[in-house]
Amino acid sequence: MVIAVTWAFLAGHLLFAAPPVVDVVFPAGGQIGQTVDLALMGKNLVGLRSIVCSAPGVRGEFLDANRLRLTIPAQTPPGWYDLWVASDQGLSAPRTIFLGNRQEFVESEPNESLAMATRVPLSVVVNGRMERGGDLDHYRFAARQGDRVIIECWAERMDSPLRATLEVYDDRGRRLASNRGYFGTDPLVDLQVPADGDYVVRVQDLTLQGSDAHVYRLEIDTGPRVAFAVPAVVERDKTSIVTLFGWNLSPRDRTPVSEGDQATGKRLASIDSTTSRSADRAAGLEHVEVEISPEMTRQGGQERIRRSAAQLTVAGIAFDYPGGHAPVAIGVTDLPVIRDAAANHSAEQAQAISTPCEVSGQLLDRDERDWYAVTTLKGEVLHLEVFGERIGSPVDLQLSIFDPSGRNELAHFADDTRQLGDTVLATSHLDPAGRWVAPADGRFLIEIRNLTGSAQREPRRRYRLAVRREAAAFQLLAMPRREGAAVLNLARGGREVIDVVVLRQRGLDGAIRIIARDLPPGIECPDVWLGPQVNFATVVVSADRHAESLVGELQLEGQADQAERQAVRWATPVRSGSPTIAQRLAAKLPIAIAGAAPLRLVADAHVPWHHHLYGNVPVRHAPGSVVDVAVRIDRTTAGLPGEVKLLGLGLPETLRNATALIPAGAEQGAVSFYLPPTLAPGKYSLTIVAETTVTASSGQAESMSLVSNPVALDVQPAAFTIETDPFAPTQVRRGATIQVKYRVQRKNGFIGKVHTELAVPGRITDVPGLRGRGETFVGQTDRGSLQITVNEDAPLGRQSFLRLLAVGVLEDEPIYQGADLFPLEIVE
Repeated sequence: MVIAVTWAFLAGHLLFAAPPVVDVVFPAGGQIGQTVDLALMGKNLVGLRSIVCSAPGVRGEFLDANRLRLTIPAQTPPGWYDLWVASDQGLSAPRTIFLGNRQEFVESEPNESLAMATRVPLSVVVNGRMERGGDLDHYRFAARQGDRVIIECWAERMDSPLRATLEVYDDRGRRLASNRGYFGTDPLVDLQVPADGDYVVRVQDLTLQGSDAHVYRLEIDTGPRVAFAVPAVVERDKTSIVTLFGWNLSPRDRTPVSEGDQATGKRLASIDSTTSRSADRAAGLEHVEVEISPEMTRQGGQERIRRSAAQLTVAGIAFDYPGGHAPVAIGVTDLPVIRDAAANHSAEQAQAISTPCEVSGQLLDRDERDWYAVTTLKGEVLHLEVFGERIGSPVDLQLSIFDPSGRNELAHFADDTRQLGDTVLATSHLDPAGRWVAPADGRFLIEIRNLTGSAQREPRRRYRLAVRREAAAFQLLAMPRREGAAVLNLARGGREVIDVVVLRQRGLDGAIRIIARDLPPGIECPDVWLGPQVNFATVVVSADRHAESLVGELQLEGQADQAERQAVRWATPVRSGSPTIAQRLAAKLPIAIAGAAPLRLVADAHVPWHHHLYGNVPVRHAPGSVVDVAVRIDRTTAGLPGEVKLLGLGLPETLRNATALIPAGAEQGAVSFYLPPTLAPGKYSLTIVAETTVTASSGQAESMSLVSNPVALDVQPAAFTIETDPFAPTQVRRGATIQVKYRVQRKNGFIGKVHTELAVPGRITDVPGLRGRGETFVGQTDRGSLQITVNEDAPLGRQSFLRLLAVGVLEDEPIYQGADLFPLEIVE
């Protein structure tokens, strides 16, 4: 329930004009080296003035509120790119476009029947959409006997809700082929033309749905097309030979290699379009070998490949085959790469591998199992991880470890279905991984098998097996919470929250610091800490009250003592109409400043205590103490807000959340959180969220949400913990006196004095309506009792954040603090 309330807090709308919303871009791409006019559909599109595109050099010109002309440089590599549009009110969320090297056409109606099919040439991309339920689109092309025509529909990969199906007919209306899904749910037909003549492609939605958002890109192609690579991973900074599988890869069909392609270091090592493996022949695939140079293993380019949020941990490059229609992903690792042997399908034939390493393999048959043997020492730790779903392979893998006989299973690793933190970031997947400790010296077996798929032999069933030592690493994924997409719109004087999750790998359990790099002017982003074993945090980005309007980029990175620093990657939702939550990776996070915020929330967890015995006491946080966060509301416009509700955000999982109220018209308050004794020392961060109402320019009361600056906590080892008697009274009348027993447990060798008092946020002993007589004890004393008298005019009700506060003294200095919250309700 707390998570749902928190999400609702941050969904409050702003009090200035809303940024543009682009629901549909059509066509969803264009040809490299050309201009293309795009139609935009959405809301708040008046006043558009600029674009942001992840493809370098792409220029945009707005023809009117709903039309955008893109100019695409000739040197742009083909691939998926993100497009944002900007107005004076901010930036839109990104939409996917594909920039390709084939000729482009736009669907023309009517084309609802075979007889009305639109004629198009070969090697073309047709941009179309299913505008209404039951819509059918038909396209006619001429081909010659022996041509290999690949017909592929892109919908899911363009974030379209269309569930496309393809059917191919000859000129007599006979259906020759059909497909409902090859790359995920996007279909592909491999048509080997039986005779000269005309052929017709039918595109439709599987469930006969339709709308303006049901866009697609239909490719009818005779050029080179690469589907996947084997091995699926190569070693960084090493020369590797990789086999590419696909269609029309033979010399007679290949587009000549340009000087630009040759300059990148691509070299075709050998070509064989009649493969030696029966699975390849059954799948109708050709293959060609290419050389991957050491320089190419560091060229990156993965931002040109559509990747889901779950693929965050898959490092690699985008490889462009000469004349190919799209880049192909090839993984890159820092480990030696081993190819699976042809005969390793039983425990007796297990393939010996040295560790650490990565294995690239294929499970051609439905029930095929690959076995590997490792030799370990007792107590040796191995981290095993397989990649299948995350490299686009149609598999659901199972990973197990067996004894040397292969009959006794010692470990079985599960799919990663975790949801990390208070967020909807979708990082789960079906690839198992785990940590294993060798029980003895000797030889052990690893088994990999596939649990799903057709009974036919299928070369696309590839996998990667990584066997590593306990070498800590991590990856970070983030998404702005209010926008729920890879875009950040900031009001002057306002703040926004970014959810960040960390995928800890191979034993990393220490703190991670998130910092901003190269911030645009007028923007502030304080460092944030994910404490030990914490997997979720909130980053807060603020804009100065006098900041100029701008469109820039936010770059964050994570740092940890145990691992290399990592850039934060950005997630954005896939608006495909599916009920399941899905996100893909975005190339970057654009940020805009627009409008002004009427209120700002300021939080401070380091306000010194004033103690009647020790004066001003600096706050020291430790397990078994209480964090008091003082909150102040700063106004930028006249008038105070109504009642303000406070709540914590981005707390470590072991902390219970808390709420507090600031009365209407007041500007200050506090909210407190108990740090449990089990909390690991280290650095942590949290944020405060406030919900209130303000008067809009229309005179109407409108709800809004605020977020504070992040509050950093440096949690030190505890010198002691204090625990109140669980049987202490929880309800007391005015004028009554009660005794509250407590117990102090000393830790880490502390034997100094401990002084106890009654306290609430900001006040010790002088608690409104209550009088408590503190006490001091020394040495090995560990039990005491605090007498509390309730005044006749004490405020009725539950006493918020009342606690027993203990101060530990070392050489007459009040160094240590501990506290225990206890519930007390005052009644008549």
